[in-house]
Amino acid sequence: MTNNSYFYMTIEVLHPLVHSLTKSEKRYCRLMAGRQGGDKPDAARPNAARPDAARSFVRLFDCLLRHETPGEALTADLARQFPGATLEAARKYLYRVLMQSLRQYEGAKRLEVRIGQLLHDSQILYERGLVQFSQDQLEKARMLAEQQERGLYVVLAARQQVDQWVRWQFDGVDEPTLANQHALIRTQLEGTQTALHHAALYETLLLRYRTQGMMTSAADKLRLNDLLLEEYQLLNRQNRVGPHGRPGLMRSFAMQQQHLHFQSAYFRMIGDGEGSLRVYRELDALFQQNPTLWAEQPLYYVQLLEGILSDLRLLEQYADMPFFIDRLRLFDTPLQGLNHVVPYVVLYHSLLSLVDQRGYTDAADLLKTFLPQGPAFERGLAHLALPARTEFELLLIRLSVGQGQLSVGLRRLNRVLARPARSLPRPLYTQIRLMHLLLLARLGNADSLTYALRSVERKLSATGGGSEGEQLVIALLRHWLAGKSSAELLIHLDTFNGSPADHQLLRNLDVRPWAEAMTDGSQ
Repeated sequence: MTNNSYFYMTIEVLHPLVHSLTKSEKRYCRLMAGRQGGDKPDAARPNAARPDAARSFVRLFDCLLRHETPGEALTADLARQFPGATLEAARKYLYRVLMQSLRQYEGAKRLEVRIGQLLHDSQILYERGLVQFSQDQLEKARMLAEQQERGLYVVLAARQQVDQWVRWQFDGVDEPTLANQHALIRTQLEGTQTALHHAALYETLLLRYRTQGMMTSAADKLRLNDLLLEEYQLLNRQNRVGPHGRPGLMRSFAMQQQHLHFQSAYFRMIGDGEGSLRVYRELDALFQQNPTLWAEQPLYYVQLLEGILSDLRLLEQYADMPFFIDRLRLFDTPLQGLNHVVPYVVLYHSLLSLVDQRGYTDAADLLKTFLPQGPAFERGLAHLALPARTEFELLLIRLSVGQGQLSVGLRRLNRVLARPARSLPRPLYTQIRLMHLLLLARLGNADSLTYALRSVERKLSATGGGSEGEQLVIALLRHWLAGKSSAELLIHLDTFNGSPADHQLLRNLDVRPWAEAMTDGSQ
């Protein structure tokens, strides 16, 4: 990698990092820079920054903040502010101060940091001969880790205790105490290994769902049996009672959470929305009963609420969605990354409910008031995972089409189509292509539609022919191109008896509104 490419890569990292800071974090970073650069370095402070480094930090910091998006304007501004090689030192100093400031600013909020500080304090005290005080810090670390079900940290604290006993020649330690400590370490290691195994099963199932979508045939569902059998065997092992009367692993919050997440993903994958929703409600009750055990990992709570909303939408229970959308809206977490994402999740599900029910005017009003428009909105959208961002953009296209703004929808859809197919799950990419075909039909562009339709058919044929819902959309477009009665399109839809996945695809593509528009002769 050349120095030039490294420079651009680094600025592309620094720019979104600076813009992700809250007002209080920005003030703290400026304060840290001032403290580090306030005096000239001397023999007592050989690593202190010079005042000019602090000033360059402020200049670069403000320069990045002035530009909403990276580009030529930012590059030109940087060249004016930092001629020659002066940018390199400012960039390194900015990164160092930002990361050091954020570590200190967020340190007290992180459980792992608090436990790590106790372990470090213990080591310092022990090396200075304060053995009992050192052991007290380790006991605090172990108890905190056990309360929060962090098995690996329990092991670290317990092993550090044993290491100190060895070095102190087991002063005050008898064999039963040592045996209990070894048993604790073994139990925690077994529990952690089992939890990691369970997580691997859930993540494998979730990956299959993300890449393949819902299973639409008995043969596809049969392929899930390997994961189901493995999870069943794992649950049987978890249900035992541990050594020395310790509770069975299945009784821990983490194990119950993992099991329910696995079950909900399985029901969703086979298209059983009611089964998935039932499991999610059990999971919701578990989260409500144990708020302190997931506060450090709130992503799982957000995934829970998203899962409930997705199931309610699958079952067309739109009246129940606002309650869970409000719970997401009121959700707060010290994790800034998640705080940036959650408003978009709230907006997505709010818009989805309205667009599904053809409330286009209300959806457009919500889009104007809920989040800022323009570069800030698009930049926030770009921070979402690519599949989530693509689904959001397809929803915005549906809204534009529902309002009759076909050219606006087509421009955004063309940007989505330009993304590499390999970067998206196959069902999602196929949905994009089908949406493009339906939009071409709305525009009355039969020539472009004919060419694009052949391309899609070849792609589906190469991947097994596509689902029944995908084939239905192709058939409807063929009927329209052949000039057959538009009323027949609605008859095909009314008599279609596909899987839940197929019906969700038709809803995502607004096939019925499209067929009605073709029937009415309107766009």
